[in-house]
Amino acid sequence: MYDVSVIKYEAPSESLRKAVDLVNGLEGVSSTTKVFVKPNFCQWYDKVRFPKYGVITTARLIEDVVVLLKERGVEDITMLEGAVEVEKTPESTVQLVAAGMGLDLLTKRYGVKVLDVMREEFSRVTAGDLNLSVNKDILGADFVINMPVLKTHSQTMVSLGIKNLKGLLSIPSRKRCHDPKDGIDLNHRLARLPEVVWPDLTVLDGIYTLERGPLITGRAHLTNLIIASKDIVSADKVGSTILGIDPRTVPHLVLAAGNCGRPADLSDVRLVGETDIASVTVKHEWEFEQNATGDLPAFFEKAGVKGITYPQADNTMCTYCADFIYYVIWGVLMSRNRDEPFDDIEVLHGKTLDPQGGHKHTLLVGQCQVKRNSDNPKINHCVKIRGCPPSKKDLVAAYRELGIMLPDNFLAWMARIPENHMRKYQDSPEFDESFYVVK
Repeated sequence: MYDVSVIKYEAPSESLRKAVDLVNGLEGVSSTTKVFVKPNFCQWYDKVRFPKYGVITTARLIEDVVVLLKERGVEDITMLEGAVEVEKTPESTVQLVAAGMGLDLLTKRYGVKVLDVMREEFSRVTAGDLNLSVNKDILGADFVINMPVLKTHSQTMVSLGIKNLKGLLSIPSRKRCHDPKDGIDLNHRLARLPEVVWPDLTVLDGIYTLERGPLITGRAHLTNLIIASKDIVSADKVGSTILGIDPRTVPHLVLAAGNCGRPADLSDVRLVGETDIASVTVKHEWEFEQNATGDLPAFFEKAGVKGITYPQADNTMCTYCADFIYYVIWGVLMSRNRDEPFDDIEVLHGKTLDPQGGHKHTLLVGQCQVKRNSDNPKINHCVKIRGCPPSKKDLVAAYRELGIMLPDNFLAWMARIPENHMRKYQDSPEFDESFYVVK
């Protein structure tokens, strides 16, 4: 049996200490242990107030785990993450996160090193039938602590311990994870990641949980939970269950458990602690619904959008396009002629979608679609948004060509959209930004 603790978060340090001690999570850690901590910093907007709830690991638990390590005399602590840089800046995304959350104080107080995976070296690692480039530093760790957020994911159903390991890969390897060649998809590749780096301790940060994640477009909930286990598969099975999603329905969890010769249910898991799992299980939705005919997102239909065919995104869309797709969506919702039917526009994204044929216009979003369908004979009028990540300049030109009338300040407005998402929480005092700042 594999032990998993489920603890209500009540106080700094003490709640995490209880969760970790119940599973003997720091067994073998001493003053000479070289420890790496892998949080989840999947998104950051510099100098913009945006909701971090359920999106990124709380600064509170990050400091708490450092305190527990220092109590054991650990001197060598490294925090590393591989946040995708959609736009190049002098400072890396992880450096911006460290400054914005005050994580640099952990360096001053405890000597914690902060590394950006994207600015470090990679090593080739084979896992099953996969060959991936993985951060070289973490491969030399004595002890790895994995600290994802407890949330759902619009492509993988849940984003927990296993999914968090994807942040250790190089950009080419991450893109390769979304490649559907030979019937091997994202779920198959995620399931192999524990064979690349098996964390010694997984701590799921459920102080705030997120549905329809993994980004700020989701809806957060104050859940006040910590889940801890030395077994990443067990932690994820329990985390998925608490999110109201049977782990037997989550493809990458089923595959990961199978790779270890284990069941996908909780039959080999022992829950420790005083928290009854049934009492804290709350259904979290994971996907964005389509309309009854499946050719338009439900929110488009609710907004009265007509004249556009927009199929549901699949798991072949990589992070670059997943971030950019919100420009595509908001461009439609903000258009000055949204109240009129558009001129029969088909939108294609990801790596596998093909034109249906018969539409007046087909918009290809991103380099993968441009390569796949630029010369497809089923397309009457092909409009392209090139690049990886896709070009915002191309988007503006494409919408002009399609007769979608963007507001004059569209790109400037999009830069401020994270602030608009804060409005979801402005009248809810339980959403406390202090959880995301080291003091």
